[in-house]
Amino acid sequence: MNAADPYDAAATVPDVNVIFRRWRAWSDDVRAHTLHARDLQYGPTTDEKLDLFVPHTGAPLIVFFHGGYWRRLHKDDTTFVARGFTPHGIATAVVNYGLAPALPLEEIVAQARRSVAWLREHAKEHGADPSRIVVAGHSAGGHLAAMCAVDAPVAGVATLSGLHDLRPLMHSMVQEWLQLDAARAEAMSPVLLAPAAPTNVLARTGVRESEDFQEQGRAFADAWRAHGCDTSYASTDDNHFSIVERLADANDPLTSQIAELALAAGKRRRPHLTVTA
Repeated sequence: MNAADPYDAAATVPDVNVIFRRWRAWSDDVRAHTLHARDLQYGPTTDEKLDLFVPHTGAPLIVFFHGGYWRRLHKDDTTFVARGFTPHGIATAVVNYGLAPALPLEEIVAQARRSVAWLREHAKEHGADPSRIVVAGHSAGGHLAAMCAVDAPVAGVATLSGLHDLRPLMHSMVQEWLQLDAARAEAMSPVLLAPAAPTNVLARTGVRESEDFQEQGRAFADAWRAHGCDTSYASTDDNHFSIVERLADANDPLTSQIAELALAAGKRRRPHLTVTA
């Protein structure tokens, strides 16, 4: 970790591009071998598209937002997460959005919220249950998931290495492309905001991440517990990138915990599924 910048996540690994290439290969394989709806347009711009994987009619839905510090990556880099959720009987929407610095953070958040609103209206047409939506994300995607829960009620929020208090980022490398001032950082910080309705929150960070990243998860869980949410925070034996790779494995405990947020939503629950590799 770069001691000068605790938010330099790439410094925790030898070469982050090797990881990104692995993610893309996994995701290409999932798209090639799993039936799904490709590039569904949820908003007016070319970036506003999502892929939707639905294992059976009436499946609860996890809406996943990729990371990349709001400035890089694409939904096509992280569709591998559907590999973990599908065997649990969970539908997965993997969302694309525009990036900074071409877009201000406020517009990126607006796009994320449009994707969830679109899915509430249209997911049923594709077989998923729009009344059981869990928003989830990694890193910057965890921030977007939480901001969607501020906008409208959801069944749950799952954030992996999420960024929920943006005020410290004004003093990090991220300021180069976000260009936040104090007022905007506060307005865009879920830790300072209330959810639209109490919900279930799962927050996780890796023990091989900086203490600043770990505090982001702890503070978010504490803040939303005060708003009546049922929150859970824990650290896993991961770095900033390996934590989301767990979602490629249906049998990983973290995948199962997030799936359970969706399966537990609503009055009726599906029977337990025995997941095989």
